[in-house]
Amino acid sequence: MLTITTPVQVKVILTEASRALLLAEYRRQVKQLQQELEQWQFQGKKLLSEAKKQSDGAQLVRERVAREERVRKEKLELLQFQIKQVENLPEGSEIYHTTVESSIEIKVGERWDEIMEGTEIILKDGVIHEIRRGVKPT
Repeated sequence: MLTITTPVQVKVILTEASRALLLAEYRRQVKQLQQELEQWQFQGKKLLSEAKKQSDGAQLVRERVAREERVRKEKLELLQFQIKQVENLPEGSEIYHTTVESSIEIKVGERWDEIMEGTEIILKDGVIHEIRRGVKPT
């Protein structure tokens, strides 16, 4: 017998209460990311200014600043998409929330495919509503 860890998807059944919580959390994350982006843009200008004085590192700094800004903007776009999704989906819809790790025991003779099909935890208003085993990964 051996114990392994496997990912478990956690989904939320959309209710009026869960919609409000998700929207509040996504909006908080948007605000935080916007602040991070502004801080990075300010710091990036400072780094570029210092790099220009040294002449040889300016291009590398410019690329790093652009890459960091792009990553934050992509995260913002994803959050804004998630906000629209939560606003528009009907109550009762299941939406992905997070992934957690679970330990499972495996034994000689068990079917690997069945073990790896996975498990989902379904939450409704913060309470475990259902545990589904043998779910094909999406």
